[in-house]
Amino acid sequence: MRAAEIEQVMGRATALQRRGETDAAAALYRQILKQHRDLAPAHYNLALLLKDQGKTQAAEKSFKAAVTADKGYRLGWRGYARFLSRREKHREAIRAGLKMAALDDYSDNALQEVADLVAGAGTADLGAPGDEAMLRCLGRDGVESDRMINALLARLRRHPGLQSPPKSKDDWPKFSAALTEPVIAAAFASLILPAPDMEAHVEAGRRLILGGEVTAEPEVIALLALQLSLCEYALAPPPGEPPLVTGLESALLAALYAPLQPEMADEILEKGETTLTALPWCGQLIVRMGPEKMREWVLKATLPSLSTTGDKVSRAVRAQYEESPYPRWRGLRAGGETTLPALLRTLFPALPPLPVSAAPAVLVAGCGTGRHALRTARRIKDCTVTAIDLSRRSLSYGARQAEVLDIGNVTFAEADILDLPDTLGPFDLIEACGVLHHMADPEAAWRGLLDLLAPGGVMKVALYSESARQDVVAVREMVGEGIGTLDLDDMRALRQKILALPEEHPAKGVTRELDFYSLSGCRDLLFHRHEQRFDIPRLQAAITDLGLEFLGFEFTESRVMEAYRARHGDDPGGRNLANWAEIEAENPTLFRGMYQFWCRVKK
Repeated sequence: MRAAEIEQVMGRATALQRRGETDAAAALYRQILKQHRDLAPAHYNLALLLKDQGKTQAAEKSFKAAVTADKGYRLGWRGYARFLSRREKHREAIRAGLKMAALDDYSDNALQEVADLVAGAGTADLGAPGDEAMLRCLGRDGVESDRMINALLARLRRHPGLQSPPKSKDDWPKFSAALTEPVIAAAFASLILPAPDMEAHVEAGRRLILGGEVTAEPEVIALLALQLSLCEYALAPPPGEPPLVTGLESALLAALYAPLQPEMADEILEKGETTLTALPWCGQLIVRMGPEKMREWVLKATLPSLSTTGDKVSRAVRAQYEESPYPRWRGLRAGGETTLPALLRTLFPALPPLPVSAAPAVLVAGCGTGRHALRTARRIKDCTVTAIDLSRRSLSYGARQAEVLDIGNVTFAEADILDLPDTLGPFDLIEACGVLHHMADPEAAWRGLLDLLAPGGVMKVALYSESARQDVVAVREMVGEGIGTLDLDDMRALRQKILALPEEHPAKGVTRELDFYSLSGCRDLLFHRHEQRFDIPRLQAAITDLGLEFLGFEFTESRVMEAYRARHGDDPGGRNLANWAEIEAENPTLFRGMYQFWCRVKK
């Protein structure tokens, strides 16, 4: 076949494939490949077709043929990696994913796909490809590496030096060597390690250093301090007092007790720039505790204020987040941009197209430290985002991260949802995720936000589920009415008490949550000043009373909606809340990540 004829036949085959005429399409691809075995797109399209037909062995052969025919075929490597991952050939999948990433110059988008492949591997031993993938992703600003946490924990636990916490100086060489291994070092420096055994390693290492039983290398001390900093010193404090900071050595020891004063960290950075270049983990620690914090101070003073709060509950909530901004996060998925209409079509294919703006104005109400707002700014093409919160300290964290990530379409401002200016809005999309349930009257606050919604606009809401948070309820009942007066030391002590509970205790489940392993996270999860929880009948009542149309839940995994449709074929969009109430009764933790749903004003 000539090139023009090949193009025509490929076009016909692709059209047949899209229409579901798979046998005819496969015949055309095979016709082409008889004469042109090196035509990678034909192998690739045939592989996709065979995969959809459930012919996995033949599909794998065609995927492999595609990337063999053209080793620079990025799309082929990407599809092959995803296919291998679904077949649970995780090491091979990551190897293919790294090939794809290399062809894309290890862009953030490509590495996020690699991180997702690692995440999909669970606790499997990924060998050298897994190590390379983790190293390339960890600490990368444009990659959400925390998705890999289970794979990372499994990787750390396989190291002989992390089988058990060091008890004495005899155990130190093996522990110290483990900590400075590249993958382990990057993990300790980049992510909260949410497991009791990892806390025990940090605590034991700190005890041996501060007790003078071992002489630790500066980089080892820095790595322990970085992990303590990430978890915001949630562990029980060590005995004694930190040393007076006079230079880098004393600063590292002091950082095992508590964060350094930002001015002191900044001064150490200025004086020891050459030394810190040779000690990258030490340098990272000093930068986080110095320049990063000082930049937040500057931004906090310059943020606009749209309104302040006079509400008693709002004042208590603001005080909590001023002391404990939440969440403290690093790394944000680069993501592929999509328009708001396209996003809604993807989320709710059973609905007719919604008349929303392709260049939407977005309000993120209660944005905290900005991760959600910045995700939205990257997720929705041509949007402008206004992100508001009661806590200026939380807002300044988000504003600094926006600078780091070079995201310019977000404006952060202090405001109380209960008292927003009339000049604000209207907005094509309002997102109130994880905020309304911390208010005295969530439904009233929700109604007020609807006044800012543009005609035809949509709203995304996320609310706590009563049944999914029964372990949290058990903790709050343990604490009792004094929950609003706890200080940070009280919370540290309560964490230790909860960790010591037997596995069958109704509160023990909270120790399996990421938030349990940082102080601000633990406070937000367990010890919040004001929390309400919803069930589906209350959710249905609010939607009805507010004159809203429920568009559907948003889930991170497609399998939830697939299972729903298999059970309720007459409601493919999943819009019947009575059905969901029945399903939640059978699966109480289904909405552990909150009821996350979209709605709009009824016409």
